[in-house]
Amino acid sequence: MDKEFKKKLTDIALPITVQTLMHSSLSLIDQIMIGSLGSACIAGIGLAGKFTSLFSVTVSAIVAAAGILISQYVGAKNERGVRDSFYLPLYFSLIFVVGFTLASLFAPIQIMAFYADDVETISKAAVYLRWRAVGYFPEILTMFVSTLLRNMNRAKLPAVAGVVAIITNTLLNWLLIFGFGPIPRMEESGAAIATVISHIVEMLIVVVLFAREKKRQNLFLHPTVSFSTEFVKNAAVILAPILVGEFLWSLGENMYAVIYGHLGTEPCAAMTLMYPIQGIAIGALCGVSAASGIIVGNSLGANDDKKAWSQAIDFVRLTVTAGIIIGVIVCVLSPFYVKLFNVAPETRAVTIKILAAFAFVFTAKVFNMVIGGGVLQSGGQTKFMTAVNIIGTWGVGVPLGFVSAYFFKLPIWWVYFFLSLEEFVRVGISIWLLKSRRWMKNVAV
Repeated sequence: MDKEFKKKLTDIALPITVQTLMHSSLSLIDQIMIGSLGSACIAGIGLAGKFTSLFSVTVSAIVAAAGILISQYVGAKNERGVRDSFYLPLYFSLIFVVGFTLASLFAPIQIMAFYADDVETISKAAVYLRWRAVGYFPEILTMFVSTLLRNMNRAKLPAVAGVVAIITNTLLNWLLIFGFGPIPRMEESGAAIATVISHIVEMLIVVVLFAREKKRQNLFLHPTVSFSTEFVKNAAVILAPILVGEFLWSLGENMYAVIYGHLGTEPCAAMTLMYPIQGIAIGALCGVSAASGIIVGNSLGANDDKKAWSQAIDFVRLTVTAGIIIGVIVCVLSPFYVKLFNVAPETRAVTIKILAAFAFVFTAKVFNMVIGGGVLQSGGQTKFMTAVNIIGTWGVGVPLGFVSAYFFKLPIWWVYFFLSLEEFVRVGISIWLLKSRRWMKNVAV
Protein backbone atom coordinates (compact mmCIF):
# COMPACT_ATOMS: atom_id res chain seq x y z
CA MET A 1 0.00 0.00 0.00
CA ASP A 2 1.38 3.43 -0.94
CA LYS A 3 1.02 6.49 1.26
CA GLU A 4 -1.71 8.03 -0.88
CA PHE A 5 -3.80 4.84 -0.70
CA LYS A 6 -3.36 4.57 3.08
CA LYS A 7 -4.33 8.19 3.62
CA LYS A 8 -7.42 7.95 1.42
CA LEU A 9 -8.41 4.66 3.05
CA THR A 10 -8.02 6.15 6.52
CA ASP A 11 -9.90 9.34 5.66
CA ILE A 12 -12.90 7.44 4.27
CA ALA A 13 -12.91 4.16 6.19
CA LEU A 14 -12.01 5.28 9.71
CA PRO A 15 -14.98 7.62 10.33
CA ILE A 16 -17.41 5.05 8.89
CA THR A 17 -15.85 2.25 10.93
CA VAL A 18 -15.94 4.27 14.15
CA GLN A 19 -19.56 5.20 13.51
CA THR A 20 -20.55 1.62 12.70
CA LEU A 21 -18.68 0.15 15.67
CA MET A 22 -20.22 2.65 18.04
CA HIS A 23 -23.64 1.88 16.58
CA SER A 24 -23.08 -1.86 16.99
CA SER A 25 -21.66 -1.45 20.48
CA LEU A 26 -24.60 0.62 21.65
CA SER A 27 -26.94 -1.81 19.89
CA LEU A 28 -25.43 -4.39 22.20
CA ILE A 29 -26.43 -2.24 25.16
CA ASP A 30 -29.91 -1.96 23.67
CA GLN A 31 -30.05 -5.73 23.32
CA ILE A 32 -29.05 -6.18 26.95
CA MET A 33 -31.92 -3.85 27.95
CA ILE A 34 -34.38 -5.70 25.75
CA GLY A 35 -33.02 -9.02 27.01
CA SER A 36 -34.38 -8.27 30.46
CA LEU A 37 -37.91 -8.28 29.00
CA GLY A 38 -37.86 -12.01 28.22
CA SER A 39 -37.26 -14.35 25.29
CA ALA A 40 -40.53 -13.48 23.50
CA CYS A 41 -39.57 -9.80 23.39
CA ILE A 42 -36.02 -10.59 22.26
CA ALA A 43 -37.29 -12.86 19.49
CA GLY A 44 -40.12 -10.50 18.48
CA ILE A 45 -37.95 -7.41 18.10
CA GLY A 46 -35.29 -9.49 16.35
CA LEU A 47 -37.78 -10.80 13.78
CA ALA A 48 -39.34 -7.36 13.27
CA GLY A 49 -35.84 -6.05 12.72
CA LYS A 50 -35.39 -8.57 9.92
CA PHE A 51 -38.41 -7.16 8.10
CA THR A 52 -37.21 -3.56 8.53
CA SER A 53 -33.80 -4.69 7.26
CA LEU A 54 -35.52 -5.71 4.02
CA PHE A 55 -36.32 -2.02 3.58
CA SER A 56 -32.88 -0.83 4.71
CA VAL A 57 -30.98 -3.24 2.45
CA THR A 58 -33.19 -2.49 -0.55
CA VAL A 59 -32.72 1.26 -0.18
CA SER A 60 -29.02 0.75 0.57
CA ALA A 61 -28.78 -0.97 -2.83
CA ILE A 62 -30.18 2.16 -4.48
CA VAL A 63 -27.74 4.28 -2.47
CA ALA A 64 -24.89 1.97 -3.50
CA ALA A 65 -25.78 2.47 -7.17
CA ALA A 66 -25.89 6.22 -6.61
CA GLY A 67 -22.51 5.98 -4.88
CA ILE A 68 -20.95 4.17 -7.86
CA LEU A 69 -22.14 6.88 -10.24
CA ILE A 70 -21.27 9.75 -7.88
CA SER A 71 -17.73 8.44 -7.23
CA GLN A 72 -16.97 8.16 -10.94
CA TYR A 73 -18.53 11.53 -11.81
CA VAL A 74 -16.48 13.07 -8.99
CA GLY A 75 -13.39 11.46 -10.52
CA ALA A 76 -14.41 12.87 -13.90
CA LYS A 77 -15.17 16.31 -12.32
CA ASN A 78 -18.70 16.32 -13.77
CA GLU A 79 -20.97 18.26 -11.39
CA ARG A 80 -24.15 17.71 -13.39
CA GLY A 81 -23.51 13.97 -13.32
CA VAL A 82 -23.08 14.16 -9.54
CA ARG A 83 -26.36 16.06 -9.19
CA ASP A 84 -28.35 13.67 -11.37
CA SER A 85 -26.76 10.65 -9.64
CA PHE A 86 -28.05 11.98 -6.32
CA TYR A 87 -31.61 13.00 -7.18
CA LEU A 88 -32.80 10.28 -9.57
CA PRO A 89 -32.07 7.35 -7.15
CA LEU A 90 -33.49 9.43 -4.26
CA TYR A 91 -36.81 9.89 -6.05
CA PHE A 92 -36.92 6.21 -6.94
CA SER A 93 -36.33 5.15 -3.32
CA LEU A 94 -39.42 7.06 -2.20
CA ILE A 95 -41.54 4.30 -3.78
CA PHE A 96 -40.14 1.86 -1.22
CA VAL A 97 -40.67 4.32 1.62
CA VAL A 98 -44.39 4.52 0.84
CA GLY A 99 -44.77 0.76 0.37
CA PHE A 100 -43.00 -0.31 3.56
CA THR A 101 -44.62 2.44 5.62
CA LEU A 102 -48.13 1.38 4.62
CA ALA A 103 -47.35 -2.31 5.20
CA SER A 104 -45.85 -1.66 8.64
CA LEU A 105 -48.73 0.54 9.75
CA PHE A 106 -51.70 -1.46 8.50
CA ALA A 107 -50.60 -5.13 8.34
CA PRO A 108 -47.93 -5.73 11.02
CA ILE A 109 -49.60 -8.78 12.56
CA GLN A 110 -50.11 -10.46 9.19
CA ILE A 111 -46.49 -9.79 8.27
CA MET A 112 -45.01 -11.08 11.53
CA ALA A 113 -47.26 -14.18 11.52
CA PHE A 114 -45.20 -15.30 8.53
CA TYR A 115 -42.06 -15.22 10.68
CA ALA A 116 -43.18 -17.10 13.80
CA ASP A 117 -45.87 -19.30 15.37
CA ASP A 118 -45.81 -18.01 18.95
CA VAL A 119 -48.68 -15.55 19.53
CA GLU A 120 -46.81 -13.47 22.12
CA THR A 121 -43.75 -13.14 19.87
CA ILE A 122 -45.94 -12.05 16.94
CA SER A 123 -47.78 -9.51 19.09
CA LYS A 124 -44.60 -7.86 20.38
CA ALA A 125 -43.06 -7.83 16.90
CA ALA A 126 -46.17 -6.19 15.43
CA VAL A 127 -46.17 -3.42 18.03
CA TYR A 128 -42.51 -2.69 17.34
CA LEU A 129 -43.04 -2.70 13.58
CA ARG A 130 -45.99 -0.29 13.65
CA TRP A 131 -44.01 2.33 15.57
CA ARG A 132 -40.88 1.75 13.50
CA ALA A 133 -42.65 2.73 10.27
CA VAL A 134 -42.28 6.45 11.01
CA GLY A 135 -38.50 6.25 10.70
CA TYR A 136 -38.24 4.99 7.11
CA PHE A 137 -38.03 8.37 5.36
CA PRO A 138 -35.45 9.94 7.70
CA GLU A 139 -33.36 6.79 7.28
CA ILE A 140 -33.17 7.00 3.48
CA LEU A 141 -32.49 10.73 3.38
CA THR A 142 -29.59 10.24 5.79
CA MET A 143 -28.16 7.46 3.61
CA PHE A 144 -28.22 9.57 0.44
CA VAL A 145 -26.79 12.74 1.95
CA SER A 146 -24.10 10.76 3.81
CA THR A 147 -23.01 9.09 0.55
CA LEU A 148 -22.69 12.48 -1.11
CA LEU A 149 -20.65 13.85 1.80
CA ARG A 150 -18.25 10.90 1.67
CA ASN A 151 -17.66 11.49 -2.01
CA MET A 152 -16.97 15.15 -1.16
CA ASN A 153 -14.13 13.90 1.11
CA ARG A 154 -16.17 14.75 4.20
CA ALA A 155 -16.71 11.26 5.62
CA LYS A 156 -16.25 12.57 9.15
CA LEU A 157 -19.44 14.65 8.99
CA PRO A 158 -21.97 11.79 8.67
CA ALA A 159 -19.91 9.92 11.27
CA VAL A 160 -20.45 12.77 13.73
CA ALA A 161 -24.19 12.73 13.04
CA GLY A 162 -24.23 8.97 13.45
CA VAL A 163 -22.50 9.11 16.82
CA VAL A 164 -24.98 11.71 18.12
CA ALA A 165 -27.90 9.60 16.87
CA ILE A 166 -26.52 6.43 18.45
CA ILE A 167 -26.07 8.08 21.84
CA THR A 168 -29.57 9.55 21.55
CA ASN A 169 -31.00 6.12 20.74
CA THR A 170 -29.29 4.49 23.72
CA LEU A 171 -30.44 7.12 26.22
CA LEU A 172 -34.00 7.07 24.88
CA ASN A 173 -34.05 3.29 24.99
CA TRP A 174 -33.25 3.39 28.68
CA LEU A 175 -35.92 6.02 29.32
CA LEU A 176 -38.69 4.59 27.13
CA ILE A 177 -38.22 0.84 27.56
CA PHE A 178 -38.20 0.93 31.36
CA GLY A 179 -39.81 4.31 32.07
CA PHE A 180 -38.50 7.08 34.28
CA GLY A 181 -40.46 9.52 36.43
CA PRO A 182 -43.47 10.72 34.43
CA ILE A 183 -42.35 8.68 31.39
CA PRO A 184 -44.27 5.35 31.37
CA ARG A 185 -42.69 1.93 30.83
CA MET A 186 -43.20 1.21 27.11
CA GLU A 187 -41.03 -1.91 26.50
CA GLU A 188 -41.00 -2.87 22.78
CA SER A 189 -42.89 0.31 21.83
CA GLY A 190 -40.25 2.36 23.62
CA ALA A 191 -37.47 0.58 21.74
CA ALA A 192 -39.10 1.42 18.40
CA ILE A 193 -39.83 5.06 19.30
CA ALA A 194 -36.23 5.55 20.44
CA THR A 195 -35.00 4.22 17.09
CA VAL A 196 -37.30 6.52 15.12
CA ILE A 197 -36.31 9.64 17.08
CA SER A 198 -32.62 8.83 16.65
CA HIS A 199 -33.12 8.50 12.87
CA ILE A 200 -34.80 11.92 12.79
CA VAL A 201 -31.98 13.49 14.83
CA GLU A 202 -29.36 11.98 12.53
CA MET A 203 -31.19 13.19 9.42
CA LEU A 204 -31.44 16.77 10.70
CA ILE A 205 -27.75 16.91 11.60
CA VAL A 206 -26.60 15.42 8.28
CA VAL A 207 -28.78 17.80 6.23
CA VAL A 208 -27.49 20.85 8.14
CA LEU A 209 -23.86 19.73 7.76
CA PHE A 210 -24.37 19.07 4.06
CA ALA A 211 -25.93 22.51 3.49
CA ARG A 212 -22.92 24.12 5.18
CA GLU A 213 -20.41 22.02 3.24
CA LYS A 214 -22.20 22.58 -0.07
CA LYS A 215 -21.85 26.31 0.37
CA ARG A 216 -18.21 26.00 1.44
CA GLN A 217 -17.27 23.98 -1.66
CA ASN A 218 -19.36 26.14 -4.04
CA LEU A 219 -21.49 23.19 -5.12
CA PHE A 220 -24.96 23.88 -6.46
CA LEU A 221 -26.72 20.54 -6.91
CA HIS A 222 -30.08 22.23 -7.28
CA PRO A 223 -33.04 19.80 -7.14
CA THR A 224 -34.10 18.62 -10.58
CA VAL A 225 -36.71 16.36 -12.12
CA SER A 226 -35.22 16.56 -15.62
CA PHE A 227 -32.75 13.85 -16.56
CA SER A 228 -31.28 13.05 -19.97
CA THR A 229 -32.33 9.78 -21.61
CA GLU A 230 -28.69 8.75 -21.83
CA PHE A 231 -28.17 9.28 -18.11
CA VAL A 232 -31.34 7.39 -17.15
CA LYS A 233 -30.26 4.43 -19.29
CA ASN A 234 -26.77 4.47 -17.81
CA ALA A 235 -28.15 4.71 -14.26
CA ALA A 236 -30.63 1.90 -14.92
CA VAL A 237 -27.83 -0.39 -16.08
CA ILE A 238 -26.09 0.18 -12.74
CA LEU A 239 -29.16 0.38 -10.49
CA ALA A 240 -31.40 -2.44 -11.69
CA PRO A 241 -29.00 -5.35 -11.09
CA ILE A 242 -27.92 -4.04 -7.67
CA LEU A 243 -31.53 -3.44 -6.63
CA VAL A 244 -32.73 -6.87 -7.75
CA GLY A 245 -29.69 -8.61 -6.30
CA GLU A 246 -29.77 -6.88 -2.91
CA PHE A 247 -33.55 -7.22 -2.59
CA LEU A 248 -33.41 -10.94 -3.33
CA TRP A 249 -30.43 -11.31 -0.99
CA SER A 250 -32.29 -9.52 1.81
CA LEU A 251 -35.42 -11.53 1.07
CA GLY A 252 -33.25 -14.62 1.46
CA GLU A 253 -32.04 -13.31 4.82
CA ASN A 254 -35.68 -12.90 5.79
CA MET A 255 -36.32 -16.50 4.75
CA TYR A 256 -33.51 -17.48 7.12
CA ALA A 257 -35.33 -15.55 9.86
CA VAL A 258 -38.52 -17.45 9.01
CA ILE A 259 -36.61 -20.72 9.45
CA TYR A 260 -35.21 -19.59 12.81
CA GLY A 261 -38.57 -18.21 13.97
CA HIS A 262 -40.37 -21.50 13.39
CA LEU A 263 -37.71 -23.48 15.29
CA GLY A 264 -39.07 -22.04 18.54
CA THR A 265 -38.87 -18.91 20.68
CA GLU A 266 -35.72 -19.89 22.63
CA PRO A 267 -33.58 -20.85 19.58
CA CYS A 268 -34.79 -17.69 17.84
CA ALA A 269 -33.85 -15.64 20.91
CA ALA A 270 -30.36 -17.21 20.88
CA MET A 271 -29.96 -16.24 17.23
CA THR A 272 -31.06 -12.69 18.04
CA LEU A 273 -28.39 -12.49 20.75
CA MET A 274 -25.80 -13.28 18.08
CA TYR A 275 -26.71 -10.25 15.95
CA PRO A 276 -25.00 -7.52 18.06
CA ILE A 277 -21.62 -9.27 18.03
CA GLN A 278 -22.10 -9.99 14.33
CA GLY A 279 -22.76 -6.28 13.82
CA ILE A 280 -19.59 -5.34 15.70
CA ALA A 281 -17.44 -7.85 13.78
CA ILE A 282 -18.77 -6.87 10.35
CA GLY A 283 -18.80 -3.19 11.34
CA ALA A 284 -15.04 -3.35 11.85
CA LEU A 285 -14.70 -3.70 8.06
CA CYS A 286 -17.77 -1.75 6.99
CA GLY A 287 -15.69 1.38 6.42
CA VAL A 288 -13.23 -0.60 4.30
CA SER A 289 -16.13 -1.78 2.14
CA ALA A 290 -17.40 1.76 1.59
CA ALA A 291 -13.86 3.02 0.91
CA SER A 292 -13.15 0.26 -1.62
CA GLY A 293 -15.99 1.35 -3.88
CA ILE A 294 -15.07 5.04 -3.66
CA ILE A 295 -11.29 4.66 -4.03
CA VAL A 296 -11.33 2.13 -6.86
CA GLY A 297 -14.25 3.93 -8.50
CA ASN A 298 -12.32 7.22 -8.51
CA SER A 299 -9.37 5.51 -10.22
CA LEU A 300 -11.60 3.90 -12.84
CA GLY A 301 -13.37 7.22 -13.44
CA ALA A 302 -9.94 8.80 -14.07
CA ASN A 303 -9.09 5.96 -16.54
CA ASP A 304 -6.20 4.71 -14.39
CA ASP A 305 -6.73 0.93 -14.66
CA LYS A 306 -3.28 0.04 -13.33
CA LYS A 307 -3.90 1.97 -10.13
CA ALA A 308 -7.40 0.52 -9.76
CA TRP A 309 -6.03 -3.04 -10.02
CA SER A 310 -3.28 -2.38 -7.46
CA GLN A 311 -5.87 -0.91 -5.07
CA ALA A 312 -8.16 -3.92 -5.55
CA ILE A 313 -5.38 -6.34 -4.57
CA ASP A 314 -4.58 -4.23 -1.50
CA PHE A 315 -8.22 -4.51 -0.44
CA VAL A 316 -8.13 -8.31 -0.88
CA ARG A 317 -5.07 -8.66 1.37
CA LEU A 318 -6.49 -6.32 3.99
CA THR A 319 -9.91 -8.03 4.05
CA VAL A 320 -8.65 -11.62 4.32
CA THR A 321 -6.11 -10.81 7.03
CA ALA A 322 -8.56 -8.80 9.13
CA GLY A 323 -11.32 -11.39 8.61
CA ILE A 324 -9.23 -14.24 10.02
CA ILE A 325 -8.08 -12.20 13.03
CA ILE A 326 -11.58 -10.98 13.91
CA GLY A 327 -13.04 -14.49 13.52
CA VAL A 328 -10.56 -15.86 16.06
CA ILE A 329 -11.36 -13.03 18.48
CA VAL A 330 -15.10 -13.76 18.24
CA CYS A 331 -14.50 -17.43 19.13
CA VAL A 332 -12.33 -16.56 22.12
CA LEU A 333 -14.67 -13.92 23.54
CA SER A 334 -18.02 -15.67 22.94
CA PRO A 335 -18.21 -17.40 26.39
CA PHE A 336 -17.75 -14.00 28.06
CA TYR A 337 -20.11 -12.23 25.69
CA VAL A 338 -23.15 -14.40 26.47
CA LYS A 339 -22.79 -13.67 30.18
CA LEU A 340 -23.91 -10.11 29.48
CA PHE A 341 -27.49 -11.29 28.95
CA ASN A 342 -30.08 -12.22 31.54
CA VAL A 343 -31.18 -15.42 29.78
CA ALA A 344 -31.32 -19.13 30.59
CA PRO A 345 -28.01 -21.10 30.57
CA GLU A 346 -29.33 -23.21 27.69
CA THR A 347 -29.85 -20.09 25.56
CA ARG A 348 -26.30 -18.96 26.34
CA ALA A 349 -24.88 -22.33 25.32
CA VAL A 350 -26.75 -22.26 22.01
CA THR A 351 -25.56 -18.70 21.34
CA ILE A 352 -21.90 -19.73 21.83
CA LYS A 353 -22.29 -22.50 19.25
CA ILE A 354 -23.94 -20.10 16.78
CA LEU A 355 -21.07 -17.65 17.27
CA ALA A 356 -18.54 -20.43 16.55
CA ALA A 357 -20.29 -21.11 13.24
CA PHE A 358 -20.33 -17.38 12.49
CA ALA A 359 -16.58 -17.08 13.18
CA PHE A 360 -15.86 -19.91 10.74
CA VAL A 361 -17.66 -18.19 7.84
CA PHE A 362 -16.76 -14.62 8.81
CA THR A 363 -13.82 -14.15 6.44
CA ALA A 364 -15.96 -15.25 3.51
CA LYS A 365 -18.74 -12.86 4.59
CA VAL A 366 -16.51 -9.80 4.71
CA PHE A 367 -14.72 -10.77 1.48
CA ASN A 368 -18.08 -10.69 -0.26
CA MET A 369 -18.91 -7.37 1.40
CA VAL A 370 -15.66 -5.59 0.51
CA ILE A 371 -14.63 -7.21 -2.78
CA GLY A 372 -18.03 -8.23 -4.14
CA GLY A 373 -20.00 -5.27 -2.84
CA GLY A 374 -17.27 -2.63 -3.22
CA VAL A 375 -14.43 -3.33 -5.63
CA LEU A 376 -16.25 -5.36 -8.28
CA GLN A 377 -19.30 -3.10 -8.35
CA SER A 378 -17.17 0.06 -8.56
CA GLY A 379 -16.67 -0.72 -12.26
CA GLY A 380 -20.39 -1.16 -12.88
CA GLN A 381 -20.19 -4.97 -12.81
CA THR A 382 -23.59 -5.12 -11.16
CA LYS A 383 -25.39 -7.64 -13.38
CA PHE A 384 -22.84 -10.34 -12.66
CA MET A 385 -22.81 -9.61 -8.92
CA THR A 386 -26.60 -9.82 -8.94
CA ALA A 387 -26.35 -13.31 -10.38
CA VAL A 388 -23.74 -14.22 -7.75
CA ASN A 389 -26.00 -13.05 -4.90
CA ILE A 390 -29.04 -14.86 -6.29
CA ILE A 391 -27.14 -18.12 -6.85
CA GLY A 392 -25.56 -18.00 -3.40
CA THR A 393 -28.68 -17.13 -1.42
CA TRP A 394 -31.46 -18.89 -3.32
CA GLY A 395 -29.50 -21.67 -4.99
CA VAL A 396 -27.49 -22.70 -1.93
CA GLY A 397 -28.40 -20.92 1.34
CA VAL A 398 -32.20 -21.12 1.43
CA PRO A 399 -32.41 -24.78 0.25
CA LEU A 400 -29.72 -25.87 2.74
CA GLY A 401 -31.49 -23.96 5.50
CA PHE A 402 -34.86 -25.61 4.91
CA VAL A 403 -33.36 -29.09 4.43
CA SER A 404 -31.18 -28.93 7.55
CA ALA A 405 -33.99 -27.46 9.69
CA TYR A 406 -37.05 -29.39 8.56
CA PHE A 407 -35.77 -32.55 6.88
CA PHE A 408 -32.78 -33.43 9.06
CA LYS A 409 -34.18 -31.43 12.04
CA LEU A 410 -30.72 -30.21 13.07
CA PRO A 411 -30.11 -27.76 15.96
CA ILE A 412 -30.16 -24.09 15.06
CA TRP A 413 -26.36 -23.68 15.10
CA TRP A 414 -25.97 -26.37 12.44
CA VAL A 415 -28.81 -24.82 10.43
CA TYR A 416 -27.00 -21.48 10.54
CA PHE A 417 -23.70 -23.10 9.54
CA PHE A 418 -25.08 -24.97 6.54
CA LEU A 419 -27.07 -22.08 5.11
CA SER A 420 -24.00 -19.84 5.55
CA LEU A 421 -21.99 -22.06 3.20
CA GLU A 422 -23.44 -19.99 0.38
CA GLU A 423 -20.84 -17.34 1.29
CA PHE A 424 -18.05 -19.62 0.01
CA VAL A 425 -19.85 -20.13 -3.29
CA ARG A 426 -19.99 -16.36 -3.76
CA VAL A 427 -16.31 -16.02 -2.81
CA GLY A 428 -15.28 -18.50 -5.49
CA ILE A 429 -17.22 -16.71 -8.21
CA SER A 430 -16.00 -13.28 -7.06
CA ILE A 431 -12.36 -14.38 -7.16
CA TRP A 432 -12.81 -15.60 -10.73
CA LEU A 433 -14.36 -12.29 -11.78
CA LEU A 434 -11.70 -10.26 -9.97
CA LYS A 435 -8.86 -12.11 -11.71
CA SER A 436 -10.53 -11.77 -15.11
CA ARG A 437 -10.42 -7.93 -14.80
CA ARG A 438 -13.72 -7.70 -16.70
CA TRP A 439 -15.05 -5.47 -13.94
CA MET A 440 -12.58 -2.65 -14.71
CA LYS A 441 -14.81 -0.22 -16.59
CA ASN A 442 -15.33 3.55 -16.59
CA VAL A 443 -19.10 4.12 -16.44
CA ALA A 444 -18.98 7.92 -16.02
CA VAL A 445 -20.26 8.82 -19.45
